[in-house]
Formats: sequence, structure tokens, C-alpha cells
Amino acid sequence: MDELKGLEKNDVIETDITSMGMEGEGVARVYGKAVFIRGAIRGERVRAKIIATRPKFDVGLLQSVISPSPDRAEPVCPVYGKCGGCDLQHLVYPAQLAFKRERVSDALKKIGGFDVPVEEVVPSELKYRYRNKISLPVRQINDQLKIGLFAKSSHRIVETPDCFLQPAWNAALAPALRGFMEKNGLVGYDEEKDSGDVRHIVAREAGGRLSITVVATREIKTDGLKEAFAGIYPRVSVYLNINRKRSNVILGTKWIPVSLDPEPTIIDGYKTDVHPAGFFQVNDDVREKLYSYVADLCDGAVAIEAYSGAGLLSARLARKAERVYGIELNPQSHEAALKLCRDNNITNFTPVLGDVGEKLGEVLESTAAENENGGGSGNKETFIVLDPPRTGISAEAAAILAASGADNIVYVSCNPPTLARDARLIADGGYDLISVRPFDMFPETSNLETVAIFGRKL
Repeated sequence: MDELKGLEKNDVIETDITSMGMEGEGVARVYGKAVFIRGAIRGERVRAKIIATRPKFDVGLLQSVISPSPDRAEPVCPVYGKCGGCDLQHLVYPAQLAFKRERVSDALKKIGGFDVPVEEVVPSELKYRYRNKISLPVRQINDQLKIGLFAKSSHRIVETPDCFLQPAWNAALAPALRGFMEKNGLVGYDEEKDSGDVRHIVAREAGGRLSITVVATREIKTDGLKEAFAGIYPRVSVYLNINRKRSNVILGTKWIPVSLDPEPTIIDGYKTDVHPAGFFQVNDDVREKLYSYVADLCDGAVAIEAYSGAGLLSARLARKAERVYGIELNPQSHEAALKLCRDNNITNFTPVLGDVGEKLGEVLESTAAENENGGGSGNKETFIVLDPPRTGISAEAAAILAASGADNIVYVSCNPPTLARDARLIADGGYDLISVRPFDMFPETSNLETVAIFGRKL
């Protein structure tokens, strides 16, 4: 090692971990440069091998822990560190919560320029077996069928006989699919050649039903597919999804029902149905806590949910708010929201089909006119609730929100950096960031949900 040149690939170092990265990596500083070491914890002294050098940082592979932290835990999963699904199993749970709170606070400070207190993270009742959805890539590699999870930051398959974040039913998926494929002469997808028959298997448990989707490159014969998954779960629906595109997008647009469970699905007290392609929070316990919190905020108010999907959150808001409007661009999700209202006799929730940028102003004008004409019980506070994808919202959408005149904006985010970026745009448009409450939707990982509340400046 040459201090003037810095670290080089394959150098072995002993160093102190002084901080934590955004994905839970331990961070050391060597020769004035950050070294990210997955599996290391702040306060530890470790030995690591340099596996990559970059202009602004280096990456080390943890070889041993010389001085362990009292926060270190023994991972329960035999493929932890190889699979990319978890990154915090080596941390005791209270330390995970503290790290996530710090992650949100740091993002708001460094990206958004906010110096606001972040509340304690709302914990999950379950640390393992909490996820209701799993996606397993199916690949043909050197003439061998591989079904598992991707290694971190790669498309290398790590076979996972049992994912500890999933309910026990997950262990039966790969063997059942493997048996069906071998019986029918089907092969896994080859990414390099863009060939093969089956790309993924996706399963989601919602409201007492397990929906299993086999994602194929073509319309394969489905004889025996229902039977292959029999006994995995008391109630099972099976779908075939066709994805012919050469991309990282898992699901295609063509759906073929193979076997549908006829019994109604009850979620959060509502008769509903969650389509396999629809959005649904993966942790039932924390979803309930988050939805209840947001609904309580909107008690007696007029609530407008942007990006409302199939309307599950809007329906929860309707239990507390005087009136609710859900704006959704996807026609399929919009129809699902309409059906949700009909099947459950929800009369104060109005699904609106269209782009948020085009429809938000119309809905606000409509609510203002209703108030002026004596609709409802007089002037009510307005809450705009939004739960955008991980990429956040556009600058244009932020400008629309800022110009909306709504009394409050409730932003539900799954990504602290984009939350911080968007919070700055919203604040610059005339709102104060009032409170920030994280929710641990994803224990044993660095991910979380955060609810940020904005109030219009007077």
C-alpha cells in the first residue's frame, strides 16, 4: 500500500469503522478516502480486502472482525452476505431502528437542507417472516436450472431454499415450479441469449389468498400448473404472465388466469381483490400502523390521494375523512377502486381517472365549490396524500403540489434521498416540513417507509 497512490485492488487493510453508509455498510476512511465494507458496524475494527477502487471511494470485502460491536448479531440465514435480499441481519434490531432513523435524518440534512427532528421509528411486530410477496428469478445457466434470488448488485442467482423474510410457504415455490418445468421440458431464461421459457415466479399473500404468477416468455401449456402448487396454501390462485421484452421489468402486460380462488378477499375489513400486478405493502402489520396514522391525520378533512392505485389507502382514509378523492392514471387500478367502493358501499370516496398534474386542480376546485355551496359540513382542511414510487415525484409534480393551495401535504416515501429532494421542492413552494415519522416496513434490510407532513405557510 502506498499512501501517495492510495489503496489498490487486493490490498488487505485493518481499519476502524467510523460511520454507516446509506445501505448499512460500515464506512472507514483510509488515506482520506471512504471505504465501504458491507457487514461491518460503526465502532468496530475490521480486516478487509479491497475488491474495487473508484475515484471517490473504495469497496472492501469483510474478512474478519477484530473488535466486534456490542450491536453485532449472528445472522440466521445461511446465505446472508451472498443473497442481495437482506443487508442488516448482522445488527441487533434496536440498532437497525437507530440506523434507519439516522438515515432519514442525514438525507433530510444533506440533500434537503432540513434540520428537523425525526421521530422514533415505528417498529415491526415481526423481524422475520413478515413479507407477503416474493419474486424469484428463474435462469438457465450452463444447462442447469437455477431458481433463487439475485446476489447484491448483480444478476447472479443465489439459490435460497428458504428466505427467512418470507412466510414458510416460500420454501415450496421453487421445488414445485422446478418439478412442473422438468415434467414439461421447459428451461429457464437465458439473459445473454434472450432465450428460454420461464423468467420468474412471483407469489403474494393478501387477505387469506396466495396468488402465484409464473412469468414466461411465451404462452406455455398450463396443464398441471394448478396441481403443481396444490397444498402450498389453503387458498391459491395461479396466473400465467407473458413478458417477451428484453428488460429488467419482471411482469409483462398479458395475463392468463389458470386457476382463480372464488372466495372473496378481505383486507383491512374491506371486500377487495389485489391483482398480482397491483401495489400492496409487503408488511401487513406495519401497513396497518402506517395507514391508521395517515387516516388519523385526515380526520374530518377533505383528503385527496395522488397515485391512489386500487384505492386501499383511500378507503382507509374514508373512515376518518369527510370526503376522499383518489387520482390514478392506470385504468385497471381505477376500475379496481370503483369496484372497491361498490362492493363495500363506500359513499364518500370518489375515484378519479387521470394524471395527477391534470386532475389535481380540478378536484381542488370541485371541493372548494362544494364548500361554498354548503356541501359537507362547511369549510374543511384539505390534505393531499401521496405515495409515489421509489424515484419520487418530478419537479413538475412538486410545483403542482406547491401551487395547489392545499392546507397539508402528507408524503409517504420508501426512499429517504428522493424524499429529501422532493421535500425541498415542496418547502420552496410555500410549505413547512412539520414532522417526520419513519416506519420499519422492511426489517433486516436498510429500507423503510417514512411519512413526512407539510403545512402551508401562513
